[in-house]
Amino acid sequence: EDPYVAAYDHAEGRWSGPFQAGVSPMGRSPDQIDPAELDNHGKPALVVDRTGYIHVVFGSHGGDPKHGRNPLGDFFMGTKGRMTHVVSERPGDISKWRVVDNLPAFGTYNQWVKLPNGDLYLFYRHGGHRSDWVYQKSVDDGRTFAAPVSVLKHKVSSLDPQVNDSWYAWFDLGRGDTITAAYVYHPCANPKHTAHRNNTYYMQFDTSTGTWTSVRGRALTLPVTKESADELTLIEATGPVRTTHGTCHVDADGHPHAAFPVGKDVRYYRWDGMTWRPPVAVGSGGRVNDGDFIIDAPGKVRMLLQISSETGHEVGWWSTDDGGATWRKGAVLIASADRSFSLSALLRNAHPDGLLLLASRRATDAHLYRQMLVVGERGPLARPATEAG
Repeated sequence: EDPYVAAYDHAEGRWSGPFQAGVSPMGRSPDQIDPAELDNHGKPALVVDRTGYIHVVFGSHGGDPKHGRNPLGDFFMGTKGRMTHVVSERPGDISKWRVVDNLPAFGTYNQWVKLPNGDLYLFYRHGGHRSDWVYQKSVDDGRTFAAPVSVLKHKVSSLDPQVNDSWYAWFDLGRGDTITAAYVYHPCANPKHTAHRNNTYYMQFDTSTGTWTSVRGRALTLPVTKESADELTLIEATGPVRTTHGTCHVDADGHPHAAFPVGKDVRYYRWDGMTWRPPVAVGSGGRVNDGDFIIDAPGKVRMLLQISSETGHEVGWWSTDDGGATWRKGAVLIASADRSFSLSALLRNAHPDGLLLLASRRATDAHLYRQMLVVGERGPLARPATEAG
C-alpha cells in the first residue's frame, strides 16, 4: 500500500492531510479483501530531521531479487518491493514529497532513531527472514548514509542444519547517546517453516564510542550471533511459548525496562542494576495483545495495553508503583464490542494528547482497511467525519 501522511496541530486543534507521500513498489489493491494477498511489511517509518524536513522510508518486504544480489541476506519466502526514501519538499510541510535514492533496496521493518544531536540511525532487516539486522547512520539529515553495519547475524544454526538463526528486533533511544535493542529469536526452518519465535534479549549501543554492550557492560562483537546472544544478552528463555519483539525504555538511573508479548500475555521486565527481576504478566480479563509504557520514575511505570475478551476489545492504562511487582487497572481510553484494535509503539517526543497510533476494524467488514486514530492520555483525537477519509 502507498504511504500517506496526516498531521495534527495541537495548538490550533486542526488536522491536515492525509497526503500521499510516495508510491509503494510493492503495489496496492484498491479495496483489499483477501487476507492471503495482504502484505503490509512495507509500512512507513517517519522521522523529522533537525532542520524540519520530514523523512519516510517504506515499500519493501526484503526487496525484489531483480534489484541484484543481497550481500547481507537472502530472498527466502518470496521477498518483494524496494526500500524507498522520500523527503518533504519543505520543512514541516506534508503536502509535497520527493524521492531520495540513497538506500539499499533490501529492507524490512524500517525503524528510525534520532539522537539528541540530530544524527539519524536507520535500523532494518537487510532482506527476508534469513538476513542480518543492520543500521545506517546519517550525520547530514538524511542526505547521505554510511554503509550498512550488521548488528544481528543470520546463519545456519549450530544445532540443526535445516534451521537458520534469525531475529526480530526493536531499537529505541536510551539515555543520552545510547540506543537500546530489544529482540527475540526466530528459528527459521526450511523445509517446514513456522512463525515460531522465542526468548527475550536486550543490549545497548553507545553511539559516542561505537560500542555495543550487554546490560552488564560487557562488550559485544558484531554481528551478534545466537551463541553470543544466549550467553550475554538473554533476559528470559521462553521455550515453546511464542514470543514477539517488544519495546524498551530506560529510567533515570540508566536501567532498562522492557515489555514483550509472550503467549497470551504482555510480560514486563526490569533491570535493577544487578539482575533482571522476574517477569510479570501485566493486565487481566482476556488476551493481552500488545502495549507500550512510560517510566515516570524507576519504580513507577504506566502501560497502555490492548486487551481482547469474549465481550469486546479495549485500550487502557495499567500502572505500578512497586517496580512492576503488582499492577492496577486505570482509565480505559477506547472500547468496543465489535471493533478490534492494533497499537503502534509510543510516538517519540509525543504530545500527551497524541501518544500512539491505533488501527481499528470490525471482523465483519468486507475489506481489510482500518480506521486510523491518534490516541493520547485523554483518548482518541477527534476529527469531523466530513474530513476523515
